[in-house]
Amino acid sequence: MNVFVLPSWYPSTRQPMAGLFARDQALALALARPAWHVAVGLWGHHDGALNLRSPSDSLRALAWRLRALPGWRAPNAPLHEVLTPRLSWTLAWAGGGVRGLLSASRRNLAQAEAYLGPMQIIHAHAGFPAGWIAAQLSAERGLPYVLTEHMSPFPFPALVDAQGQPLPALRQAFDRAAATVAVSSALAERLRACGLRCDAVIPNVVDETRFASAATDPARRVLFTLGTLVPQKGMDVLLHAFAQLPLLAQPVELHIGGDGPERAALKALAASLGVTDRVRFLGALRPDETPTHFSACDAFVLASHHETFGVVLAEALMSGKPVVATRCGGPEDIVTLANGRLVPPGDPAALAAALQEVLQAPQDFDAFALRADAMTRFGLYAVGERLAAVCEQVVSA
Repeated sequence: MNVFVLPSWYPSTRQPMAGLFARDQALALALARPAWHVAVGLWGHHDGALNLRSPSDSLRALAWRLRALPGWRAPNAPLHEVLTPRLSWTLAWAGGGVRGLLSASRRNLAQAEAYLGPMQIIHAHAGFPAGWIAAQLSAERGLPYVLTEHMSPFPFPALVDAQGQPLPALRQAFDRAAATVAVSSALAERLRACGLRCDAVIPNVVDETRFASAATDPARRVLFTLGTLVPQKGMDVLLHAFAQLPLLAQPVELHIGGDGPERAALKALAASLGVTDRVRFLGALRPDETPTHFSACDAFVLASHHETFGVVLAEALMSGKPVVATRCGGPEDIVTLANGRLVPPGDPAALAAALQEVLQAPQDFDAFALRADAMTRFGLYAVGERLAAVCEQVVSA
């Protein structure tokens, strides 16, 4: 079978972490069915994104567009990636240039078929723009498509009308799909509350070959968090919780991976709380850098106000580390009493208490057991098999 993958977000030179879940799902599908050809259609995700608030970002995007050459990218076996460069922009303005992205995807599909043979199915990631594009290609070519939704929160503000309902373009993506998938139970409930179909819940995938459990420094305790420094991630709540942690036998450090518009404010907050000497801002991390930080920590923490899934939690578990997270959607499908603790969002005291509990009882969390359980739930082959089964069912129907 030949599968054409349409991601709304995908790792790029400018943002190597963005859309990593879509890349890994495509990889999982290819590994689960080695005889299949899986081609990913790209238009320059993030590299060609104009930013009306940042002239420098827009200039970089324009420079990329002038240099970018269409065609097959360097092979990322067993995936095939084909690029037709296009500029894009915020969804709130003319749909983010979605007509140009449709044109690019149409060309990518034609190139994939010229190279690999006819495609039997499309797998789109997120209802817009990829889901809408898949709906148009499906109507033109008669190809069925599977839609996996990742949007957080769902729907994005630019994709709802005055009554808070999904815009027709987003609704069309769900209505025309042969099968629809949510990456968490909470997202599935949200889709149904919006009057949209959800046929299955299949979690995001973690490439287990990137992560390994490792012993930590016995002389100190390290808490690690990873995410874009934006209000949704609750980094301010985490800093307040960290400041409330009582003194333990070993000194405790907080390592914050990621960058974003709140960086300066968070550094100022750490100073005002008197924890600057125990907080490290690591900045933006490349995918090849994150496994080292997961291995070096004693526990991972995610203080988000909302998460559709929370793939960093699965990555931490794949590294054999216990996790502390908020009940904010996706984490409820990931975190159990056997691998960590869940607390209400926006509650520094509860978060501090859970962190203290986990740090003081490392013997309660066996690294090898955490990794083994994560592999059965989120590993490449475990998730890939479930995705492949959906594709097979759609094509056979």
